[in-house]
Amino acid sequence: MKYIKAKFPNSSRSYTYRTEDDVQAGDTVVNAKGVKLIVADEGVDEAWINAYGAGRIAEVKKYVESKKFKESEEK
Repeated sequence: MKYIKAKFPNSSRSYTYRTEDDVQAGDTVVNAKGVKLIVADEGVDEAWINAYGAGRIAEVKKYVESKKFKESEEK
């Protein structure tokens, strides 16, 4: 499990999330509700994770745009 910082597109504040996917700064991820976030280039405070509880941190997955959806937009 990897911990990252990500923020909503129209926000300057970053939040801590966990992910199993390989993501880098600038990648798009989605939370459990399907909301897109942008991975920020910030370090994660491990002490904060230990104090808050790793199991309580929300999980995100890397966003992969569907090829079928892309083709229908181009028409």
